[in-house]
Amino acid sequence: MTTYKNLFSPLKVGSIYLRNRVVAAPITKYVYEQAPAESLEIIASKARGGAGLVILGSVSVNDAEAVIVEGFSSSLYGPKKSKYQEELSIIHQYGAKASVELHHCGYFAGLYHSGIQPVGPTTQPISMKTFQGYQGIMPPRKNEPPRPDVVKMAVGMDEARMQMVIQDYVRSALTAQEMGFDMIMLHFAHGWLPAQFLSPFFNHRTDAYGGCFENRIRFPMMIVDAVREAVGPDYPIDMRIAAKEYVEGGLKPEEVIEFVRRIEDKIDMIHVSSGLDKLLGPTSYIESPSLHPHQVNVKFAEAMKQAVKIPVVTVGAITMPDEAEEILSGGKADAVAIGRGLCADPEWPNKAREGRVYDILPCIRCVSCYTVATGGPTQGCAVNPRYERELRLTTEERPAKKRKKVVVAGGGPAGIRAAMKAAERGHQVILLEKTDRLGGLLNVLNDDPVKVDMHNYLNYLVWQATHNDNIEVRLNCEATPEMAASLEPDELVVAVGSEPVKLRIPGADRKNVWDVLEAHEHIKEDWGDTVIIGGGPSGIELALTLAEKGVKTTVVEMSENIAENGNSLYHAAAEIRLQECADLIQVRKETTCDEITDTGVRVTDKNGNSSEIPAQHIVSCVGMRAKKELAESFFGLVYDVKMIGDCVKARRINEASHEGYFAGFGM
Repeated sequence: MTTYKNLFSPLKVGSIYLRNRVVAAPITKYVYEQAPAESLEIIASKARGGAGLVILGSVSVNDAEAVIVEGFSSSLYGPKKSKYQEELSIIHQYGAKASVELHHCGYFAGLYHSGIQPVGPTTQPISMKTFQGYQGIMPPRKNEPPRPDVVKMAVGMDEARMQMVIQDYVRSALTAQEMGFDMIMLHFAHGWLPAQFLSPFFNHRTDAYGGCFENRIRFPMMIVDAVREAVGPDYPIDMRIAAKEYVEGGLKPEEVIEFVRRIEDKIDMIHVSSGLDKLLGPTSYIESPSLHPHQVNVKFAEAMKQAVKIPVVTVGAITMPDEAEEILSGGKADAVAIGRGLCADPEWPNKAREGRVYDILPCIRCVSCYTVATGGPTQGCAVNPRYERELRLTTEERPAKKRKKVVVAGGGPAGIRAAMKAAERGHQVILLEKTDRLGGLLNVLNDDPVKVDMHNYLNYLVWQATHNDNIEVRLNCEATPEMAASLEPDELVVAVGSEPVKLRIPGADRKNVWDVLEAHEHIKEDWGDTVIIGGGPSGIELALTLAEKGVKTTVVEMSENIAENGNSLYHAAAEIRLQECADLIQVRKETTCDEITDTGVRVTDKNGNSSEIPAQHIVSCVGMRAKKELAESFFGLVYDVKMIGDCVKARRINEASHEGYFAGFGM
């Protein structure tokens, strides 16, 4: 019997039943697609991992470049049909139902291809900077070349073109039905073509297809009517729609609910999302970084569920089974769609059903798996190094020739991941940690509501390290070369981490000046007005945490950007959250700190103007310094000392997790 009775109860969708309420949300790689075999394995892992429904993402309704996602998509009847057929087969092989997301980009089709004319509601020039005010794009970093801005004249659709598009949807739906897909999903969300007609933000037509609500829904309803007529009354049709677009003049949630209410006799399920693709600020609600709260769309799904009778699916920032069960038991939705969580751990459903919650590798919502965020090829999943590499790693991994004694110096994320993998390989591991608890820098997150995702990851790491018979954890045990040598290891992994960079300005030694680690140790205390020196991710997140406590904070940053080390979606979310907390957080960019005084901090802006910011507490968030010299002192104790994590270079959790995993993998 499972603890999550609602999550693992069947769900009737039209004429079919899903085995549970876990939906593997459609995920699209855009330009950078996986190797074909690996992409099949990703789909297989979701079905094998226990999802009730697996949806293939962003399949275009036509193979014309004026329709498709940049550099990626193909229709069901195009050159990738055999691949889609195999994905369908593999989903059914593991007992899940299969769906496919039918998609038309409209204005944003083939945006970088010269000579391609996108289509949309109205004729107008379109480029990546068309909606610049809403994008939240960071200015180019130092020495970064300027971004090209390809401008195209989008063609406003006449009724003949509308009928062509409708027939594309019909053909795609019929092809899906003929191939054996259990259902289809119509993608009417996130600013793609149907949403461009629905939304007054995009739709500026003055004829029967624009203006008032009745006119704006006309073409999207024509698509739904035609598809339903084509596939017949019993074939399930699903739809994804955005309840809120997060732009001025965008769709209103009440309009979206009314639209769905009018078509609910023709569709069988509705996925309620939010945000707009291609506009980074609104996109940060589609693939929400950790700065946004969990369950970002549940309130919209709940409102939808109160208005319609068909099953309602919620999606977005649902990372753990307890959250999902609470949503379902509270009647806020009928199913939960999980995207990145199944990249982090495709066995999420099986582990939840079997009561192995502490074995679920949680998504930390870093969005580094998205090319939209990274601007190029990604590392894959920050916490799951096997994502997109499963087949290669399965092929490469050989049984260990002999059981080795492995010593790991440092019990932070990198060290724990190395210990976990080495133990999985069958080796005897001794994990040395100088403090009284495992987790390294992640321990500063224990009382930080902004960093709940990292806290979940910390819980996972500690559980895995302390519940493995092959790992001996020694706390309050500072590793030295002499100690490591005395243990006579066959393999030695050094993960001794980093430490905060010290401020070097007058007054930095005052008692009211803390580094970022010390600040988090005092987070439960009462704070007065605070100055945070450094506007990187750690400084911004601390400011947001203090805002939750009602503390007024000034962030002082030398550069013209905040959160420069964060990816573009993180940066967009940071700007949004800072605007939401503008009454408590002030950010001063291109400003240097000259001195810490009795009453605050003296600063100089980019124009040379000097002023003092009053403050009772000062926090230094000017970076971390790798303990490289300490780490290098272990070299020579064994043939190949592996140096991993922040002691190589202070950086992100991605590198720590991957380097730790692969250090253990290679033993």
